[in-house]
Formats: sequence, C-alpha cells, structure tokens
Amino acid sequence: MDDALPDPEIESEEVTAFRGLVDGEEVGSGTLVLRPDGDRTLVQHIEAEAYGRLSGSVETRFRRRGGALLAASQAIELRDRDRDVFRDAAQFRDVQVPQFGGDVAGYPREMVPAPALALALRVLPLKEKARFVPRAWLTAIVHWPLDVRVEGRESVTVPAGTFDAWRVRLRPSLVDVAQALDELSATVVPPVVAHVAVDGQRLVRLAFPTGPARTDPSGLIEATELR
Repeated sequence: MDDALPDPEIESEEVTAFRGLVDGEEVGSGTLVLRPDGDRTLVQHIEAEAYGRLSGSVETRFRRRGGALLAASQAIELRDRDRDVFRDAAQFRDVQVPQFGGDVAGYPREMVPAPALALALRVLPLKEKARFVPRAWLTAIVHWPLDVRVEGRESVTVPAGTFDAWRVRLRPSLVDVAQALDELSATVVPPVVAHVAVDGQRLVRLAFPTGPARTDPSGLIEATELR
C-alpha cells in the first residue's frame, strides 16, 4: 500500500457507541466520533472508560488533500480516577524523524496511527480477498507495516444489530524482516479480527488478544449504537 487513505468526504458527524469485554465480561464502554473540522481536516475522537476507574481519550487529526487523508497529529490521555497516568502528543506532517537503518525522513504518506485503524477500515476499498499493507504508527517514532486481509463476508450480530459484514484480519507484517519469520508469526501470534459492515463500512466488531499467548483471554469491542 503506497497511497494515502482515501477521503470518505463525510459532511456530518458519525458516532459509534461501543462496549468492551474481556473473556466475555463487560469491562467498559465508550464512543468513537468521526467528524469534519472545516474543509481541510477530518477528526477521529475516541472517549472510553473501563473497570470503574480508568478513563481516556484519543484524538487523531487528518489533513484532507486532493481526495486523500494524511495523518496530521494525535493526542492521547489516560486517567485513573482523577489522576493523570499518561499523556502523549505527536505531529506527523512536515517533520523528519529517525528511521530504521539510520536515515532521517518524513513519515510515509500511507501511515495510519494505530488508534485510527477504525477510520482506515471505514475508507479502504474492501472486497473479497483484498489485501493492504499500511504502515501503522505505534508509539514515539515507531511505525510498522500491518498485514490487512479481507477473509470473507458473513453475518455478525452485536448489540447495535445484525450486519452483513466483511471479516478482516489484521496482524503485524514481518515480510520486510524475513518471509519465513512472517509465515511463522502468522501461525503463532493471535490475530486481530474486525467485522466491518458492508453497507456504510462502519466497524461493528473487533476481536483481539489481550496478550501474546493464545492462552491469554480474548478481548472484544462491539458496537451498541450507530448514529
């Protein structure tokens, strides 16, 4: 994937309310808002709370340029009750940072901050057997390619309703390191599986591992309301 994300050209706010579960037990809830901010900016804002004490937010801003979305900035906050636990802010455009191999360069046009993968799934041209390898920004200056594959189309039921959805698998790609290592990781590392509604392409379900081992309990995010 060498191109930036396509601009969905939404003109009004989209809101997804969701709940989070770990090992089948509900542990939190939140909202994901996608909204235009003027003619040149698209914003994804996530607010969530969990375990009766944790709360946080992630706001990712994209420049809209020539039909494309370019990651511009991101701000993250995490709180334990009234105490700040973590704050982070990043700028992605018109800056240069160290790269693997010792070079200094700007971030790739196609890079997507990891919390904005919901937006990526909203705008990628999903279809049977489609595959994308966007670079995901993880933390600090680190970005890494993800293997995103559409595995099929199936019906999925969540609190927000029953949807005809694309089943999409996401996992870190190690092809740039070694093909054999990438194939091994595909069998060892538990994947993240997203369900994206065919109609409107909204993310309605996200299953993910809570740790690197297959014995770790599973996590799940489900849409409870779309508006």
